[in-house]
Amino acid sequence: MTENEGSLNPNRLKKAREEYEDKLNCPDGYIEVRLSTKGKIGAPERFHIRNFSAQDLMNLGLSDKENVPINLLKVLQSLIYEQDINIEKFHEKEVIELLLLLYETFYTEIFPNQEWIPTEEDWEFLKEKHGDDTDEFRSVKRALDTKTWKPTFDINIKEDLDYYEIDPNIKTNAKIERDYNGKSFSAVFSLPKFGDFMPLKYFIESVYRDKDKQFARIGEMIKYRKEQEERLSKGENVDISKIPTVPKAEYDKYKEYEIEKSLFSIKASIALYLKEFQGEDLSKVPLEKKIEIAGDPRLDYTTFKMVQDHFNKLEFGLKEEITVNDPIMSKVVKRKYTFQLIDLLTAIRDTGTSQTTISFV
Repeated sequence: MTENEGSLNPNRLKKAREEYEDKLNCPDGYIEVRLSTKGKIGAPERFHIRNFSAQDLMNLGLSDKENVPINLLKVLQSLIYEQDINIEKFHEKEVIELLLLLYETFYTEIFPNQEWIPTEEDWEFLKEKHGDDTDEFRSVKRALDTKTWKPTFDINIKEDLDYYEIDPNIKTNAKIERDYNGKSFSAVFSLPKFGDFMPLKYFIESVYRDKDKQFARIGEMIKYRKEQEERLSKGENVDISKIPTVPKAEYDKYKEYEIEKSLFSIKASIALYLKEFQGEDLSKVPLEKKIEIAGDPRLDYTTFKMVQDHFNKLEFGLKEEITVNDPIMSKVVKRKYTFQLIDLLTAIRDTGTSQTTISFV
């Protein structure tokens, strides 16, 4: 018999004691949270959170869609027990994982009635089932295209989702270095946090508020015309005379505005990622100054795209590929799915808590 045989592993004993103490010290009404990122990204390794109150959900429900993220940030901050934790430093993936945990714990494991977008395999299945050139197939296709038939699927949060095992040595900063005409150049980019997007979003909206209003009507006309042309291409009955005509001069001005706003948004996004520039710490530099720095020709789009690609390859949080039942083929499949904040909040608001029962005595 070896030295350790016949006795419990000390590390296992220590872990069991710590788990017990965690439960013992957990504040009433709160649950312990240990996200899959294990304190390596933005959220701490361990903290406590309570459920949404009716007032919390009402405030979120009354928010305009564009204001949901910032109001959610405020509400989640109020739910966390520990005073030294800042939800702004969480990554968006950590916020999604936290909401899924709250939903599963306090409401239900089932995230219901998600819209199913037909895949190529679905279309092949329908062609084989009804025939490629039949009235029956055309009828099914029309129903799917016009959404008179809306296939849906449920997600079992406990069984259908999978999370990455995070690399304990994961790096959330990326440094670029190069020489320009014999002079060294460097910049450090950091993985953006959930709280970083809020000021950027409002900054861009503020800068383009007047032009957005100016081009709102022409933008709606262009969008409507495009939708009707798509319907027409699918063989639907469309009254061509009711499709608005957009004068070329107005259309050209609108496209110039779109390009200008897109280019500014790219520059602002570079500023969002920037942490250091030529050795200077930019953490306390105002956003408008960072955007000015982001216009430096050495921070070209190719360089920024390389940085973005690096961050996009980092594996942490929820895996996009989930296991679900295909409602068209009626079989279990793997598919990519991205949870949206607004959908999760709607589900939480519309689902009664599973932790409370009511009886009459």
